[in-house]
Amino acid sequence: MGQGILEIFQQMVTLFIIVGVGYAAKRLKIVDGDFDRKLSRVIINLSLPAMILGAVLAADELPSFENILLTFGLACGSYAIVIALAYALTAAMRIHVGNRGVFKFMLCFGNVGFIGFPVLTALFGPEALIYAAVFNLPFNFLVFTIGILFLAQDNAEGDSVKLSPKRLVSPAIVSCIVAIACTLLNVHAVPVVGDALETLGSLTTPAALLIIGSSLAALPARELVGGPRLWTASLFRLLVNPLLIWLVFHYFVTDPLLLAVIVVVSGMPVATNGTMLCYQYGGNSHTMAQGTFVTTVLSIASIPVLTAFLNSVLL
Repeated sequence: MGQGILEIFQQMVTLFIIVGVGYAAKRLKIVDGDFDRKLSRVIINLSLPAMILGAVLAADELPSFENILLTFGLACGSYAIVIALAYALTAAMRIHVGNRGVFKFMLCFGNVGFIGFPVLTALFGPEALIYAAVFNLPFNFLVFTIGILFLAQDNAEGDSVKLSPKRLVSPAIVSCIVAIACTLLNVHAVPVVGDALETLGSLTTPAALLIIGSSLAALPARELVGGPRLWTASLFRLLVNPLLIWLVFHYFVTDPLLLAVIVVVSGMPVATNGTMLCYQYGGNSHTMAQGTFVTTVLSIASIPVLTAFLNSVLL
């Protein structure tokens, strides 16, 4: 376990270095807000859809059909719980207009890919990734439907962006649907195409982290860590969400590895694509970048705490 925690810490340091590069690039005027918006469009419309589909088509193996359906169902159930919690908490904290959508997004969607996958590998071994990959399918679908609605209906100016069904049918959502279909049909390990998509998708994470750092550079240094409401939401994102998921699911999920994967994934810091989606759909990118930064810093402590809890109740 000590080696696993060390690998997690190294992963966090890697993340902060890339965020720091983005921060410095904005301060040195190498990039600007227009660059952030254009790079966000490239990621949302090209590299991220490639990463979603490539994760399935380049996979060497997929779980059994029964395990796919079980994990998929549990993932949908967990998101139903956190979405309900997001509405309740934003109402209880009286989040002001223009930030409600961002707070709901932060409470619902964590960084499953860049942080979640390495953390699960370090803690439970590569077999945990099979469950995590299936868990990530509904995440990708929901973040580009409900997540976009959160941001568009309550943006930085306090206005509601009108979304037509046509605008919601994005390359990312199409790739989600195709990835789900390929998983259910056991289509994977596709030569050339799978590798090409995986390579293009590898652009997503570092580019997203650069954008987060660049967005943070637009804020005064004293505002980087946000305020009490942001910290409250961060603690819910990192600890309350996963503990609530465990409380509900431990009664009927008999596979300890599957339960551990669902709980740990539910406690990841805010998803990096949130800031990019803010640029695309009018959400408050500064608040989203703050939330991503704060939850990622706090996760250095929260993930070991969550892991210790799971060791005590599952072993």
